[in-house]
Amino acid sequence: MVIAEGERLPVFERTTGFGHWNRYAAVNDEFIDVHMDSAAAQAAGQSDVFGMGNLRIAYVHNALHDWLEGEGDIVEFGCQFRQLNFLNDRLRTECVVTENAVREGTQLVSLDVNVINQNDESTMPGTATLLLFADGKASSMPEPPPTELPGDRVPGVHLEAETLRWLGRPLEPDVALPVGANDIRRWAMATYHPDEPPVELVDEQSAAGGPWGELVAARDFNPFAWTKCTPPDTYPWMRGMGTEPGRRGLNGGQRNQYFAPIRVGDVITSVVTLIDAYEKEGRLGPMMFLVDEARWTNQRGELTRLGQRTTIYY
Repeated sequence: MVIAEGERLPVFERTTGFGHWNRYAAVNDEFIDVHMDSAAAQAAGQSDVFGMGNLRIAYVHNALHDWLEGEGDIVEFGCQFRQLNFLNDRLRTECVVTENAVREGTQLVSLDVNVINQNDESTMPGTATLLLFADGKASSMPEPPPTELPGDRVPGVHLEAETLRWLGRPLEPDVALPVGANDIRRWAMATYHPDEPPVELVDEQSAAGGPWGELVAARDFNPFAWTKCTPPDTYPWMRGMGTEPGRRGLNGGQRNQYFAPIRVGDVITSVVTLIDAYEKEGRLGPMMFLVDEARWTNQRGELTRLGQRTTIYY
């Protein structure tokens, strides 16, 4: 691929509504009342129902996947949520190449990414890194060293010593159901709606001719949907969605690193650890930031994803 810095990728655009949100909720197990019920959204301080932040993440992943055309893979993605996606918003991706470089023999493409609404407002600024395959042979990034934990965190207005004691203490593992071919297909159908998804994400014969030699899941695919495992809002350091100070929650964004692909038949285990907790003063007053890390491995012991999620309480 000939890639120049400043190159803009083709736009992935959707005018979102319940048809998009319900399909995504079905595959991501995300039937949350603020996305479905006006009264619930208003009780949470919003004017009306609003869409899932993760669906916008899917739109950017789709834009990157389509542009790569099987010649590479997404190996890192990070974003922050700056605006909500309200009913019938017109959303479009914005992906711009910032660097194309070879590092330790691997060609990596860095991009600034975003999702822009009909008012030209930035709703989800972020970054992505793509790995380009050499000679059409699929490859993955090497596993990183363990995440370093901060040693200087202290309690604050909302941050308590009890929360800090969870730093570095992994929760019990959660194990997903085996990934089925239809799980992979339905994810693609939901995130590409109302268009047909790329054939390599739904047809096993077509996928067999691709770089991985078989059907693999989209990088943002969630194997834990509809699995009986620990809901993120029940992690012991979390506080739910309240209305009083210190319990009003915001999704601060996430950063994912991708390694071995998730294949049909894989059984994914997730181990979640609180890796950072701190406070700082913001426009809403004292704000507490909690960062947890989910480490996903398959039944072969291969790392498939390292995901860091930031939750904000104010």
